[in-house]
Amino acid sequence: MSHAPTGSPFARTEVLADGCAVVTVGGSWKLDDTLPAIVVKGDRVRVVADDLSDFDSSLPAWLYANFRNVRQLDLSALPPRLQSLVQMAEKATFTDTHAHDTGFLEQFGTWGVESSSSWGRAFEHIGHTAVGFLRMVVGRAKVNWSDFTLQLQTAGVDALPIVALLGFLTGLIMAYVGLIQLRQVGATVYVANLVSLAMTREMGALMTGVIACGRTSTAYASQLGSMNVSQETDALRALGINPVEYLAVPRILAVTLMVPLLAVFATFIGVLGGMIVACAGDLSIEQYLTQAIRAISFKSFLVGFLKSIAFGFIAAWAGCYRGSVAKRSALGVGEAATSAAVLGITFIVISDALFAVIFNLFNL
Repeated sequence: MSHAPTGSPFARTEVLADGCAVVTVGGSWKLDDTLPAIVVKGDRVRVVADDLSDFDSSLPAWLYANFRNVRQLDLSALPPRLQSLVQMAEKATFTDTHAHDTGFLEQFGTWGVESSSSWGRAFEHIGHTAVGFLRMVVGRAKVNWSDFTLQLQTAGVDALPIVALLGFLTGLIMAYVGLIQLRQVGATVYVANLVSLAMTREMGALMTGVIACGRTSTAYASQLGSMNVSQETDALRALGINPVEYLAVPRILAVTLMVPLLAVFATFIGVLGGMIVACAGDLSIEQYLTQAIRAISFKSFLVGFLKSIAFGFIAAWAGCYRGSVAKRSALGVGEAATSAAVLGITFIVISDALFAVIFNLFNL
């Protein structure tokens, strides 16, 4: 029985007296090489290595492709790394095939288990965040204050252009729609009330919170997810530092402080945008400003301000949470950034609805 040339991948088959087929592999297995073809009869196969100098993914792929339907496959004589690669291929294929074969109830159950685990991690992160803020208040927290001023700038000052643009356009659109409808009943003067009240109580805070989710949440998820990949968070734990306390607390605090200020800014810019449309129609500047000042009460301002504080906290927490649980890969970091924006916006809309119910009950 002749051997293949030195360095080339080879495989030979021998059938023992008990019917077990022994497949011997050796040489150097590379993707660029021509892989040997064999025919194995029987349902029991044992694979051994003989002068196996080197191999890449071509060898485990070749083994799996040729012996995946064998009833009894013995790989114990192979190097441990090669065995683990073949097992990974089997597991991945089984998982993919099993996912297509599962029924609706099984898929629903799997989703429920995964969701409960995700909610558990979320509440755990909320608990660590709350403890971090309490420790910060009493002066015992290990917080990265050197990063705090940078977060204030990125979450606040750097967001002014996009907040100004969207706030202006929001006020302009609301004034245009309101002017069309109110003109039918001869009450165009109240378009100032509509724009100013909507921007103060609702749109200023909501729009700023959504912008924070799109800008800040995704950025935080990417930053903390990358720290997971580079094992920086593991290094912090090894030093006895809580990553949530050290990394998340300054970020959440910065966004919670900046979003209310951005919401106030967006409110005034939105009222200005509405004034341009209203004054280009039936109102004068004096009429518009008079009606706007009358419409904006301290109660309305307080409602919008409280909402913006909550929305800022939600946006920052969503980014920090998704970043802390991101998978340790480039794909995981991207998924964390996407899910942070979705999670933040979803929670903001839900909390806005709850605020509407609560404020209505208390006549605010």
